[in-house]
Amino acid sequence: METRISIKYKRSSDGNLLKFGYQISDIMKGNPVFPEPKPAQPVIQEACEDFRVAVSMSSRNDRALLSAKNDKKAVLIGLLDELAEYVIATSKGDKTMLLNSGFEIIGLKSESQDLLPITGLTVMSEVPGQATTRVKRVTGAKSYIHQYTADPLSPDSVWVSETSINREHTFSNLKSVARYWFRVIAIGKGNQTVYSPPVARVVQ
Repeated sequence: METRISIKYKRSSDGNLLKFGYQISDIMKGNPVFPEPKPAQPVIQEACEDFRVAVSMSSRNDRALLSAKNDKKAVLIGLLDELAEYVIATSKGDKTMLLNSGFEIIGLKSESQDLLPITGLTVMSEVPGQATTRVKRVTGAKSYIHQYTADPLSPDSVWVSETSINREHTFSNLKSVARYWFRVIAIGKGNQTVYSPPVARVVQ
């Protein structure tokens, strides 16, 4: 059976389409599997921003603004269609490559879908007592568990956990000028889990 990309985003609500567009833009940014996407990632990102603004300004009582919003929606869908064609042509039916694009695959839900590994974790601390963990979106992940523990790291370390649907999370009330270890766990269908490598950071 030929592996095909789902185009249900065309029938999505404004909010879901915007969320999907940002997700695709994020995954395509610096993606080694698709190093030169067409359209380019900044073009998709700009279309998402334009659509977001148009959605926020639209009103059922203002036909002009509603029409403008629909125009921006059509532009974003058109760009996603172009990108889907590029992904299909580049992948040549390779399911793993297709999954790395962020697009959904038709019929995949009936199969066992393994989460892709978390290849990197970024930890930023620019505000005293705070640290922000961030990973690239994991295809198939339903939620993320962000964790930290005090240095030194050992098998007996106790991790403080906060669960979120977001791949980025900010911890507060940490000790300033203290060294912590951070990691993120992606949770998928059937409680599948993948762990990021632990990263150490000194909190401001």
